[in-house]
Amino acid sequence: MTEQPHNAPTKGLFMSAIEHPWPVEIRHYVQLASWLREEIVSGRVSLGGKLPGEEALKRNFGVDRSVVRRAVQLLREEGLVVTRHGVGSFVAAVPQLQVAVIRPGDRVAARMPDDAERGSLGQLSPGIPVLVVTRASGGDEEVYSAAVTILHVQA
Repeated sequence: MTEQPHNAPTKGLFMSAIEHPWPVEIRHYVQLASWLREEIVSGRVSLGGKLPGEEALKRNFGVDRSVVRRAVQLLREEGLVVTRHGVGSFVAAVPQLQVAVIRPGDRVAARMPDDAERGSLGQLSPGIPVLVVTRASGGDEEVYSAAVTILHVQA
């Protein structure tokens, strides 16, 4: 009997009730990539560690093989994993989490990045929003990748 991955849905991937402009297959592979990325960032799969295999991901998430392959491909493009044919995919890099301190009066918004933001933040996978912080004290907006940013709200 196989163990259900940490935080894995029990039946298929959960989809929000909000209509999304992308086809369902894209949403599934982006969601699976996000889950795998979180497993890496959180340390549940450590540097050099092996990701769950294709069959296990298919079975545990109720998705097609193509969804699993596209999700892993995204992580390869980000430089997070390497794949050895016939052996599996392994964590090659762990992104550093960053903390954005939010003070009273600051505003935070989430949106999809534009091309300039994608370039300045490095490789952002499709479906990864940015967090835009507008400081009450003025100045330029600060843009962070939502995949690796923790917001610390000060009272």
